[in-house]
Amino acid sequence: MTREQLILDKLRRLPPERIEEVLDFVEFVEQRAQRQRWVSFDEWAVNLAKERGFHRLTEEDVAQIVKTHRRREHS
Repeated sequence: MTREQLILDKLRRLPPERIEEVLDFVEFVEQRAQRQRWVSFDEWAVNLAKERGFHRLTEEDVAQIVKTHRRREHS
């Protein structure tokens, strides 16, 4: 039995209120992964600015660059 089959088998045996809890947990895990990607990107952007000597960039400039990138990613 694969992991997916095992999960589905256990899920089918749960009462409806527990299925809601599982769904909440899965959504939480998805959101956590997304937040981690954002943090990683934020760190990358700051480090890139430092490495390239972008001394004229402020944290606000970098934040704007990140915000613009995120908008493009979700479009």
